[in-house]
Amino acid sequence: MSYFEPVSGSQAELIVKKSRFISFARKVTERNQALTYAEELKKRYPDSRHICWGYMIGDPSNSTNAGCNDDGEPSGTAGKPILTQINYSNVGNVVVCVVRYFGGIRLGAGGLVRAYRESANLALAALKVSEFVPQQECVITTTFEHENAVRQTLLNMNGEVIQCHYGRFVELHVVLPIPHLDEVESTLKSYQSHLKRL
Repeated sequence: MSYFEPVSGSQAELIVKKSRFISFARKVTERNQALTYAEELKKRYPDSRHICWGYMIGDPSNSTNAGCNDDGEPSGTAGKPILTQINYSNVGNVVVCVVRYFGGIRLGAGGLVRAYRESANLALAALKVSEFVPQQECVITTTFEHENAVRQTLLNMNGEVIQCHYGRFVELHVVLPIPHLDEVESTLKSYQSHLKRL
């Protein structure tokens, strides 16, 4: 359920039969950012033959917010291989753009697929990434007697207390990694505490 996301951008280059492929990868969190970046590259490389791209917002294993573009290359030979490589890399919140300068030798459909896939792979491999673990906001209600044990459980599970309210009970507003939610909830029961997901 966790995946990686870019910390900084990257650039790589590949030459295949005199065609030059310059690939770029960077973090994006929405579709419009990916499209804007592709447009920026078109302005920066106005004499290039094609600028093909793929983007993935969120978890690459089940993202419904992804897209790609062949920019005039034969259908399915550029954008789709880029997007496939993003999926294999387990990197989300990313756009990969590949600028192509035609070298005079036709690569054929299979050659284009391999070249765009390898270009995307080079850019993704050069990325500095950090692990992204999805978080869930929750409210934990516990007794004063169990507050320290609950806080230690949260600490052990990489949870973070955002706010704390004291009344008849202790109410902790927390953020927890989703993969740890069930385990935290189970542990809290032994402290007569209750977790409510927001």
